[in-house]
Amino acid sequence: GTGKTTVMGDKLRSMDSDSYSYMPINLNCFTDSMLLQGAMESVLEKKTGRTWGPVGSKKMVYFIDDINMPQVDKYGTQQPIALLRQLVDYDGWYSRD
Repeated sequence: GTGKTTVMGDKLRSMDSDSYSYMPINLNCFTDSMLLQGAMESVLEKKTGRTWGPVGSKKMVYFIDDINMPQVDKYGTQQPIALLRQLVDYDGWYSRD
């Protein structure tokens, strides 16, 4: 390609590590919403009640690469994209526990 992932990786590494944490996530045709949610939650800590967030007072940045790669299911959706949309539209998602 054109180096988009490399450029973003450099940008993420140059962020102030005292204020930001980041996690690159690569999607593929086997990635479903459960795997993506597990990966995104793996770097968070429990805050208060049912609230989770990045360690300390940092802000979390997820770089999701190859977002178009997940397999389309029988309903015509890509589960990881639907999960990300729920996160953006509703500021979170429900626990699967």
